[in-house]
This record gives sequence, C-alpha cells and structure tokens, in this order.
Amino acid sequence: MAKIAVGFRVKSGWAAAIVLSGPSSSPSVLHARRIELSDPAVPESRQPFHAVDDAQGDLEPNEAQIKKRVQVVRHVAEQSIGRLLTDCRANGWNPQRAGIVAGSLVDPSTIHSPHIRAHAMEGRLFRTVVDDAVQAHGLSSIVLGEKTAFGAGARQINLDERTLRRTLVSLGRHVDGLWRAEEKLAALAAWVAVSENR
Repeated sequence: MAKIAVGFRVKSGWAAAIVLSGPSSSPSVLHARRIELSDPAVPESRQPFHAVDDAQGDLEPNEAQIKKRVQVVRHVAEQSIGRLLTDCRANGWNPQRAGIVAGSLVDPSTIHSPHIRAHAMEGRLFRTVVDDAVQAHGLSSIVLGEKTAFGAGARQINLDERTLRRTLVSLGRHVDGLWRAEEKLAALAAWVAVSENR
C-alpha cells in the first residue's frame, strides 16, 4: 500500500494543501486545494497581531482583541483541516503524516521591529495551528523553513536538488488549477513526509 501524506505551505490566513502518495521514488499528487486559516468575515484574523489601524506598523495593543482573533484562527484551521482530511478519507486516502513549510522559523521575540515581529508572530501562529490540527487528527508532522526546504527535502528524499525541483514542476502537470511556488512547496512537504521512515 502506498504511503499518503498531506503537505502545507502556510501563508498569512491561508495555506496551499497537497495530498500526495508515495513511494518517495515516484510520488503522485492526489489532490490540491487552498484552505482557509482565517475567517473572511473577520478580516483582522488574517493578521491577528497587527493593530487595526496599522499605518505605523504597530502591534495590536489590546490583548483581548488578539485572543479573540487567535481563537478565530484556531477554529477556522481546525475546520478547514478537518474537512480536508474527511474528504481524503471519503476518497479512500488515509494520510498518516503531514509536512508543513513555513516562511520562517525565527523566534519573534528576537525581532526588534514591531511590524516585522507582528509578521513573525503571525507566521508562528498559522504554522502552529496547522501543526496542532493535523496532530489532533492523528497525523505525525514535520516542519520545514522555506529557505532551507529544498536542501532539507533533497537530503531526506535522497535526490539532488535540481532533480527534486524538476520533479516538483512535473508533478503539477496533472493538477487542475494553480501550480505556483506555494503548491510546489506544499508538495515538497508532503513528499518529505512520505519519505520518512517512521
């Protein structure tokens, strides 16, 4: 039986999601979609740590507002990932692993600029809610930083990086819809997860 994994490229308020089957030597994409991690009816949930009037690049000073926005993000992420995994199982796919690519793995507390710190805090939040949601559904997970994802992926999959990138491009030829950098990174994350020996 082929291994199946879900890969995510987490962005601010949404993620590209790819369901991929192995073996790692010949992966294939089963499904691709965008999932929401924020609520369009609550626009502040897309950037929950930014002040509503962000002209100065300030952090939101109201902790109660941040807490409400974070709760919205958690709820939407749990719902979106739950629907994705339900759809997988309805199609006979039973993913056991997930891979997540995030823009940065930097600790936000090390960033001095409030505006950049807010972005880092949001990146950590969206990455964490995806990780928490897949683990709540019984999937093991691996997290990669965007800057090192191709190198780490090439080592894990045991391919040179150039071949890895070419394969990711070709995987998109059979996908309905977009196949941009986000989808390629989500596919890479799923491919790394499929190749793990756990």
